[in-house]
Amino acid sequence: MVCAKMRKLWYGFLVAYGLVTVVAPRIVTRLSVRKGLRGFENTEELEPTDWYVRAVRASGVGMLAAGGTGLLLEGRAEAREATADVEAGDETAVAETTDDEADDDDGTTDDESV
Repeated sequence: MVCAKMRKLWYGFLVAYGLVTVVAPRIVTRLSVRKGLRGFENTEELEPTDWYVRAVRASGVGMLAAGGTGLLLEGRAEAREATADVEAGDETAVAETTDDEADDDDGTTDDESV
C-alpha cells in the first residue's frame, strides 16, 4: 500500500504544480530559468516571449489533467479492491451457510430425500 500512497501523493503534487503553472506561468518560468541557468549572469533580465508563456500554461493544463486522472484512477482502484475484499468475505459466509443448511438431521441432503 505504500506504493499506492506515494502515487497518490505525487499525483496530488502534479495537480498542485499544474495549477500554479496555469495561474502564474511567468513566475514558474522565471523560477525555472533561475534554477536552470544558475551559473549564468543577468538571468533576472531574461523575459519569456508570449508563445513560450502560452506553452508553459498549456503544459500546466496537461499536468492538471494527468494528475487528476491519476488520482481518479487510484481512487477507483482502491474502491474496487475494497469491494472485492467485501465480496470475497460474503461468498465465504454464504458458502458456509448453504452447506450447513443443505444437510438434514439424518445426514442426507435435500436432493437425496426425494
